[in-house]
Amino acid sequence: MKDDLIDEAGFELGLPSHEELLQHQCDLLCSELELTRRNLRSAHKELSGLISMYRQTCRELGTLKVEHERLRWTLSDLYRREGDKEAGKMVYQYGDHAPSEKKL
Repeated sequence: MKDDLIDEAGFELGLPSHEELLQHQCDLLCSELELTRRNLRSAHKELSGLISMYRQTCRELGTLKVEHERLRWTLSDLYRREGDKEAGKMVYQYGDHAPSEKKL
């Protein structure tokens, strides 16, 4: 009579010895280590690419900040000149009772 409760497939040659189990464990650890090293090299390459991109964007940001400040001052000066020009066109200003010349 055959006992079907325990599947013995794969054990036809017997159980592995303790040394064979340890050797198999070492092989598994070595393959995991190699995979980890490959992943680490890949991550290092990706990280170096990201660092170079970051440095480039920092340089561009510095250039854009200088340009922004220059444009802000130019626009401020333009608004001040326009305000002075419009104020000069006013004939009467509040609280000013002195006669002024009208521009024709």
